[in-house]
Amino acid sequence: MENSTERRQFPRYRHDLKALINLDETWDTAECRDISGCGIRFITTQRPNLNKTIQIHIDNLGRFEGIVLRYVEDGFVVHLNASTFIMQQLADQLACELVDK
Repeated sequence: MENSTERRQFPRYRHDLKALINLDETWDTAECRDISGCGIRFITTQRPNLNKTIQIHIDNLGRFEGIVLRYVEDGFVVHLNASTFIMQQLADQLACELVDK
């Protein structure tokens, strides 16, 4: 039986990155705690509707669009709405920038 790590499409990095999330036409600050090529866990008090598409800007990584998947105790999780090529580029950039930190 596979565990969740083996099923992941991209490696997940635990790192604190500053982000802006666009909820209802306003940009709010948030913190990225876990990030991969296809998803992000945000630390925030905001609770956007599940399945809502939001705009995201992450310091040093750029602007993305994501779909709110679920809530966690201290925030929420999004799945990035991007092509496989873009997700692979993000994963490669994360590997270069975050592994050594």
